[in-house]
Order: sequence, then structure tokens, then C-alpha cells
Amino acid sequence: MLPDTNTLLRDARELRTRTMTLLTLLFKFAVPGAQVLPRVRFAALAALLSLLFVSPPAAADVFTISDVRVDVTAGDAAQAKVLAIEQGQIEAFRRLVARLAPAGSDSLLPAFTGSDVTRMMEGMTFENERTAPTRYIAQLTIRFLPEYVRSVFYQYNVPFTEEQSPEVLFLPVWKVAGGYALWDDDNPWRDAWLGIDPQNSLTPMLIPIGDLTDVSTIAADEAASGNAVKLEALTLRYGINHALVAVAETDSVGNITIVLRGDTGFGFLDVVRTYQSSGMEIDVATLGAAQYIQGLLEEAWKNQRAEVTVPTELLNAITVAIPFDSLAEWNTIRSRIEQTYGVGSVEIDSLSARGGIVRISYEGALQQLSDELRIQGLVLSEVSGTWVIQPYF
Repeated sequence: MLPDTNTLLRDARELRTRTMTLLTLLFKFAVPGAQVLPRVRFAALAALLSLLFVSPPAAADVFTISDVRVDVTAGDAAQAKVLAIEQGQIEAFRRLVARLAPAGSDSLLPAFTGSDVTRMMEGMTFENERTAPTRYIAQLTIRFLPEYVRSVFYQYNVPFTEEQSPEVLFLPVWKVAGGYALWDDDNPWRDAWLGIDPQNSLTPMLIPIGDLTDVSTIAADEAASGNAVKLEALTLRYGINHALVAVAETDSVGNITIVLRGDTGFGFLDVVRTYQSSGMEIDVATLGAAQYIQGLLEEAWKNQRAEVTVPTELLNAITVAIPFDSLAEWNTIRSRIEQTYGVGSVEIDSLSARGGIVRISYEGALQQLSDELRIQGLVLSEVSGTWVIQPYF
């Protein structure tokens, strides 16, 4: 199967970005007398090595849940592993529902067991496995079968969307005493975002790699102040139309306040949120805050896109003739049919100057389709064994 256009464009942009970065770094290291700060030189060298040896990221997959952490103690290590996998599967499905469906949608679903979730899975991988005589610890990545998940959502009338929003260039800025950190090594806020799989989110975000070109394009304080010229230069480099800056800082008791400002592709944001993390270690707190913000962004997108969908195989279908006197009348009738509640698709079988034959897929009974068409000003009737749709005014 050939890759779709979005995949080709994403791969081309990734290749372009890596090539630009590689050329920039080679120039800096090759030109005698080039002035590069030691710390930046080391970071640039690390970026160069990653460009040479790290393969491009895989295409985003909203049905894959990664970094599911399990830690279970039982009678022995084998029993602990079985229980851990079951818990991990249930947690992964919970996170999948939270990703694809609006908040509160889990109340529409029954309490699925580990065996129930297994039937929805395509596969599972294990990382960082550790065992003790009575304990099992690991991180799981679980890939779900999209068709099965969709059918479950439909069965229980769960609204959802698997469509991703336009990609956003995301700049996590950490406020420190006397200034801001963005590209620095001591930016726990950036580290947290790199650890939550932002590409597979419903609101995918690309975090700049932080090489010499990025550092010279925009400084931390310029990003924090929303310097439009510098942000546009960075978005042009990565071929992304939208940029979002998240400035985070801890307060006196350890809570994290985040200021989100920028264009998400589904609306401009200028909001302040506080994540209650008092008493947590900084890496745990920033990770929790990042997941909290990611959830807010996904919820905003789902509120625009989520709906109850009907799998094609569960729709009924009918072939109808549509007589018309002009192209304008044909376009009007077809548009009304497509807007009819319960209609899934309208496929044209044949078309002439005076009429067309179309196949309509629809939800529910034929009488229900007829009633809904009438609301659109159309009459569905049978004439000499052929179903016909005509306007009644």
C-alpha cells in the first residue's frame, strides 16, 4: 500500500529539517576559528550524532498507547507478571478512551476485564523489565485494533474522533530565577514533554531539536514574550504553520503554573492553568503537568470533532434514481441528501444530463430515512420497482 499524502509530506519535512541541521553543524565544526560555546558545542555534537544514527520517527498512531508503567507484587514473579499485564491492558484502554472520547465518556462503557481488552489489541511490547522473587516492573506499549475499538464505541454510543488536529510547533519554556530556560540542559519542563509521546496525541506537537540553528533563531526570553517574528522564523524552518509556547514555573509550595499562548490550529490560546504538584519531585511534577496540559488540548479538539460514528458495515444501503432538469437542481438535491440525518455516504453509479443513479448508505430503517429526507424537502418513493428521490417543493 502506498503511503498517504500526509505521511509523505511529514517524511519530506523531517528529511529537510535533518539535512538543514546536519549542514549547519558540519559548517560550525569544520570552519576554523568558529566561535561556539563549549556547552553549545557539546549539545550540537550530540544533535549531530543523533541525526546520523537515529532513524526518522514512525507515523503517528492514535491507537497506540505507550509508557504504561506497571509495578505488581504477588506470590511469585510469574504471577506478578500476569497481573501486571492485565492491569497494564486495562490502564492502556482507559487512556485510549480518554484520548479519543470526550471527558466522562468512560461512564458509557462497561468495566472491561483484561481478557476483554486483549481481544481489542494488535500487539504489545515490553521495556525496562525488572523482576524480583515476588515482583514485576515494566513499561508497556500497547497497539489497539482500530476496527475493534470503533465497533465498541459504536455499540455503546460513545462519541469519539481519531482525526488529529494540525501539527503544532511546541516550545516548553521553564521560568527560572532571573530569566528563562528553553534550550538549556536544565529544563525539566522540556524533558517532561519529550517523555509523553506528543506525536501520537490527538493534538500532535513537534518539539524543536534544539540545535545551533534553533538556538540562534529564538532565545528563551523571546519565546516567553511571544516574539512573532522569531516564532515565524522557527515555524518556517520546520514547515509547520502553528506555534504554541508554554511557559511554566513553580510557586513557593511546589505547584506548577503554566501560561499557554499561541495558535493551535483549532483556535488561538491565551490561558493560565495551575497543576497541583505540591510535595512532588520536580521530574514527577513536570511530567504530570505536561500530561495535564496535553489532556486540556485534546479535550478542546475533541469538543469540536467527536461524534458518534457508525461503521460502514453496519449501515443499510439503497440504490435510487434522481431525475433533474439542470445541473443546479442536481447539486441541490445531492447536497440535501448528504445533509440528511443518518446518511453515511452518497456514491454516484451513473450520471446523465437528465438524471442520476446513486447508492445511499444510511443508519436505521428505510422509513426513518424517508422521514429524514422529507425534512430536507425530498420525497422517497417507489416507481415501477425503482426507488426515486424528488423534491416535493
